Amino acid sequence: ASKLSTHELLEFRRISAYVYRCNKKWKLSIELSKKDRMYKDAIDTADESEDVDIIDSLLRFFCETSEKECFAATLYTCFSHISPDVALELAWLNGYHNFVMPYFIQNLRQTHMRLKALEERTAPPKEQDNKDEMAGTYAQLGGLNNGVLMIENGGGYAPTPTSYAGQPDMSGFGVAQGIPPPMGMMPPNGMPPNGMPAPGMMPAM
Repeated sequence: ASKLSTHELLEFRRISAYVYRCNKKWKLSIELSKKDRMYKDAIDTADESEDVDIIDSLLRFFCETSEKECFAATLYTCFSHISPDVALELAWLNGYHNFVMPYFIQNLRQTHMRLKALEERTAPPKEQDNKDEMAGTYAQLGGLNNGVLMIENGGGYAPTPTSYAGQPDMSGFGVAQGIPPPMGMMPPNGMPPNGMPAPGMMPAM
């Protein structure tokens, strides 16, 4: 590669720059390309190197030589390796506002798309989805009974109060089915099972 770098024919010198590029000798390859004004080869080599310092140096070289089109081409080719503040500074100092604008349009669009995707991932769930999730949680915990939440003292199931004869108890005091009332107490419907008043409940004669 060193022998071909001084060859009289341009294509041989390009081969020398390409060999340096394959061996990752980026600076030597770019210097050869700049001497022969093969700026496209220099830009491609800088992009392949992914070296921020090399790309920044190439941008400044194009500003010094007033190669506006090459400056814009470098911004486009090495887009992901160029810091926006560097591009804006060089464009401002050299009056390349029109040439840096495509870079900033693409940069703003990329930033907008990233923020939009981030907002979609971190957005709170919709209200209906939140209600469905809460209902599913209650159902898993057994807090729902046929769609109605049972809130009780003690958490157990309270059966409907019934009298000893299987009829609904309207007195408000539940009596277990089939169990007679205690001795000396009137049953909920006012009469004992045999139709006779309970002892001690007979009226005085």
